[in-house]
Amino acid sequence: MNACTKASDARERTPAGERPMTVSVVIPAHNEEATIRETVASCLAQTYPLEQVIVVADNCTDSTVECARAAGAIVIEGKGGSKAAAQNMALPLVTSALVVALDGDATLSADAVALMVDTIDAGAVGTCPAALPGDTDTTYSRYRTLYHAISNGWVRKLQDVLGRQMVLSGMANCHRMDVLRQCGGFPEDNITEDFNLTWMLHRRGHRVAFTEGAFVYTREPTSLRELLSQVHRWTSGFAQSMVKHRAPLHDASSFVVVATQVVDGVVGGLATFSFVPFIARHGVKALWRWWSVLWVVVSAASLGVAVRQVGWRTALKCLPSWFVLQTLIGPLTAWWLVREWVLGKHLLSWTGRHGLKADITPMTARRKLLLFGCAAAAGVAALVNRRTRR
Repeated sequence: MNACTKASDARERTPAGERPMTVSVVIPAHNEEATIRETVASCLAQTYPLEQVIVVADNCTDSTVECARAAGAIVIEGKGGSKAAAQNMALPLVTSALVVALDGDATLSADAVALMVDTIDAGAVGTCPAALPGDTDTTYSRYRTLYHAISNGWVRKLQDVLGRQMVLSGMANCHRMDVLRQCGGFPEDNITEDFNLTWMLHRRGHRVAFTEGAFVYTREPTSLRELLSQVHRWTSGFAQSMVKHRAPLHDASSFVVVATQVVDGVVGGLATFSFVPFIARHGVKALWRWWSVLWVVVSAASLGVAVRQVGWRTALKCLPSWFVLQTLIGPLTAWWLVREWVLGKHLLSWTGRHGLKADITPMTARRKLLLFGCAAAAGVAALVNRRTRR
């Protein structure tokens, strides 16, 4: 029995009045033979009936195609070259009112689609579930567990209050097909289609929202290199999308959301980076002076939010990994943002997909001249100030 037959049987068992919208799932997959069966199975196990489950086998050299078909999905093969391109290959086949985009190494909670449909039915054109790693067995999954728990517990909720979700996460998201088609599908002119599409929707005046209670369970990086490569792409894609859509200038809510994201990514990382040297020099008794009382309170509140999400045992288990990796990633995030926004050197591709190496554009001659002028002006101003003080 294939996915369409199973979905049809499920719809027949569901009264028409309880089926406000039809839903399809699109899964871009590049060499996902190890996970694709479980991903498809989580779709077919949804409490809300699905119209289609489509797997796009993108440049696959393993048995992803056979595994996906055996699991009950419709499979198309192609060479999209990017995640967004692979997703767009499936859109002409989608016959439903809504489409869920799901990573080929992720799984959905059984009621995720039903809850996301409720969010769309309430007036949003796009939504995404909460994300959590599928395990806490590695340093990297423990780091991400706290990272996502804090985001799910209050960051996304506050963004909903402001009406400006920073991103409908590409791990899993749901969109109205009519609006997505109006946008030309998933945008391919950026290395992070999720940031790009989310702010395209904001600019067009559409409402998007977070679906609390629905979950996507992710497979996390298994090496430091893979983790840094992923965060590098996310950071650069965020930076490029903010410039493309002039996101901070859209309205006051957008400015608050973007500014807090930058502060959290840059200042938060630098704060943890300075923790050990500060304690070594001043001692534990001076902790209240470390990045001011406010920062300590924010850190404690964040840990409290994480405890509410995953429990105190898991939160404490994950805390050391989070602290160590945040200490490393924070300064790198600051550098990547400087490189994108100040130096004008943009990440175009990244290690990890289709065997590509990181491709970064060179700094333009105009940008070099501008930075040289700024540096020269700052040097002259400093020299004048020094002489004036004398």
